[in-house]
Amino acid sequence: MVNPFKEVNWNPDRAALRTFARSLVIGFPCVAVAFLLAGLLAGKGWNLSFALKLGGGGAAAGALFYVVPAIARPFYIVWYALACCVGIVVGNVLLGLIFYVLVTGIGFLKRLGGRQPIRKTPDRQASTYWVDAPPAPEAKRYYRQF
Repeated sequence: MVNPFKEVNWNPDRAALRTFARSLVIGFPCVAVAFLLAGLLAGKGWNLSFALKLGGGGAAAGALFYVVPAIARPFYIVWYALACCVGIVVGNVLLGLIFYVLVTGIGFLKRLGGRQPIRKTPDRQASTYWVDAPPAPEAKRYYRQF
């Protein structure tokens, strides 16, 4: 499993803090527009007050952090810590969900089709459950694989 906490720069320099501030200035208005359009598509109309507060507040904080990068460090640390936690939870939930839906779904469809890749039913007349494997090809073939 990938540990996103190892990939974060926990001691950011001035340039990293300014990059963080720039991403706030660009990102928060984009998220505000997305919320505005989502509200419009949901039939709730334009909710300008929330969008302006979100976009304006984020852009103002980003502009302040760009001008004074020293005060951006605590927000940077909290932001990336929360992002790593959310990323771990969402990533694991999606990975598990995709795995179980695909594997269970494919297995269920195979069972409905009557295919059993593994002989699981007991056979009382069989003296053993051993299945002979086909003989291996000669070793010279391994030197010419293609």
